Amino acid sequence: MAVAKAEKLPRPDIHPAPLIDRFTDAAIWVFALLAVALFRIIDSTLDLRIFGHEHVAAVLHSKRPFLVVVWHGRGLLPIFFFQGYPLVVYSSQSRTGQVPALSRYVRKLTLASLRHLGYQVLDASTFHSESRGVIRFLQFLERGSGGLIAADGPAGPIFRAKPGAVYVGKKTGVDLLPVAAAIRDAIAIDSWDRFEIPRPFTKAVLAIGERLDIPEDIDEDGLARVSEQLETILNNLTARAEVEAFSAPGSRSAVDPTAPQSRRRRRHQ
Repeated sequence: MAVAKAEKLPRPDIHPAPLIDRFTDAAIWVFALLAVALFRIIDSTLDLRIFGHEHVAAVLHSKRPFLVVVWHGRGLLPIFFFQGYPLVVYSSQSRTGQVPALSRYVRKLTLASLRHLGYQVLDASTFHSESRGVIRFLQFLERGSGGLIAADGPAGPIFRAKPGAVYVGKKTGVDLLPVAAAIRDAIAIDSWDRFEIPRPFTKAVLAIGERLDIPEDIDEDGLARVSEQLETILNNLTARAEVEAFSAPGSRSAVDPTAPQSRRRRRHQ
């Protein structure tokens, strides 16, 4: 996919909304705030183990923007872990499910929740076209913002990396930071990605990999190879996280007995 640079940032299309739509949006905004507050409570009860803090520290020390890359269905824990970092999320056009109206409301709720968590959200539905939204996302990254992207989004297949993340790395120069998650006891949503929500007091693991630097002059074959490499890395990190998450309580790390781990989220300044 070729994306041309624009001299001016594409602006979202703004149209006056009917009163009922404004009321609905306000209700969704409040409900999203309550949902985030509820998950913060659940999050505080988790036995959370984090592997790979040193990779986050390394990318922050480099002073280069980075793109967090996750699996779509395992994105909840990484989203909460990286809240507070200056990251942009681009949301593609809605893929309606069996109940289109419900799908639209769920999408609006998701985007409102991301904004409550401090993410800057670019909604494709507010642009003239999908390509203009992508251009805006690339321009944010080129100007120093970081981002977050699902390697298998927006509609799967699950755990199969598409070339989007690697392409973004090539066009903008951001480092890719692969992050995987596993939850011992989770509610899995009946969707293509089997999106997971942790139950209170369960064990959860984040596994963070080394950053990937994508050469600016990489060709199409190279993009395909690095996308396959990224898929392998994410799946390996996911497997490692699952081994640790489902290990017996009280046992030493099943991943690596010497690996640093934490029950609490830490920030690197």
